[in-house]
Amino acid sequence: MPSMRKQSGRYYARFYDRSRSPKRKSWPLRTHRKDVASRKLTELKRAYEEGEFDPWDGGWQRGNRTVPEAAEAFLETKKEAGLRPNTIEVYHYVLKGLKEHTPPGVMVRDVAPEHVRAYVHEPKEVAGEEESVSNATKRHRHSHLSTFFRWAIDQGWADENPVEEVKKPRKEETKKAFLSPDDVEKVLAAVDAYRNLRLDEPGPTPNDDWLKQMIIVAVSTGLRRGELLNLRWMDVDFETGRLYVRSREDFKAKNGDERAVPLVGDARSKLEELNDCRSPDPTDHVFFDDRGEPPKPDRVTRRFKFYVRKAKLPHREDLSFHSCRHTTASWLTMNGAPRKAISEILGHTTTRMTERYSHLSPGVEEEAMKDTFGST
Repeated sequence: MPSMRKQSGRYYARFYDRSRSPKRKSWPLRTHRKDVASRKLTELKRAYEEGEFDPWDGGWQRGNRTVPEAAEAFLETKKEAGLRPNTIEVYHYVLKGLKEHTPPGVMVRDVAPEHVRAYVHEPKEVAGEEESVSNATKRHRHSHLSTFFRWAIDQGWADENPVEEVKKPRKEETKKAFLSPDDVEKVLAAVDAYRNLRLDEPGPTPNDDWLKQMIIVAVSTGLRRGELLNLRWMDVDFETGRLYVRSREDFKAKNGDERAVPLVGDARSKLEELNDCRSPDPTDHVFFDDRGEPPKPDRVTRRFKFYVRKAKLPHREDLSFHSCRHTTASWLTMNGAPRKAISEILGHTTTRMTERYSHLSPGVEEEAMKDTFGST
């Protein structure tokens, strides 16, 4: 029967068999909490007696998967379950971070709280220097890793969720950063300025006009990044002045809710310009990058951040591409648009801030957009 001992603040299971060599074998329980260690010791005792665990032969004899193997299986399972591609991308990014903070070849059931803690609190690198990440980012990492380990337990590949021993950072109440009209102009100008700067330099000249197009449409419609990347010309109706957010085989509208968004002002002008230049097929994507392909989500994020910094906006580190959506809501709010109209334009579901408003009559959303972003 294994016993338990504590060494350097951590608990270990100690096995003894005089017929084995060496006679004594220790196994880390990977916790500093006695109650957790006791539960793990009980499970190891049962598994050892049933031949499922042998500390002299590498440990667990069943259901073992390395972190990379389990991560790949998890992502495949989520794809088959119809999880949105953007969400799959987020899990891929988080699990990549976990893999980078665990020893090569480590089994999922051997991932320790300190591995999780190291990644959850890992700083980000900006311009070659490390910067601490926000509590929102830490909470995001914590939640996604907890989901992964709960799934691994269901598969029989883990016995405990190590994330539970890592305190979840507190939620910070922060205001959403958004762009002023002058900020938008500065970011768009930064795209042109950088291209002109590189004209006479060796190598390809950057052409990020596609990003300018996306920014203009994003600010004037409130569409999410994924919704913009999923947009086809069949979703653009110039006759009725509407954009349609639709689910497809490779894209699911958030909350499963498809919606129509008024198409006015700069967004309409830009899309009419693109339509006239391309004469596209209805099934074509609206946005293509300089490689002639629909932009990758992470590339949109990176290039937007690059130009926000180039524009030297004072709150640049608080801005992301999603800030374009906050900009739409903020401009509408400052222009006095009804909150219910804003909610319907942005595709929110039920929210406390809109519960007190009754259903709007047809045309209220269009009027709010025209008043704020102009008409064409």
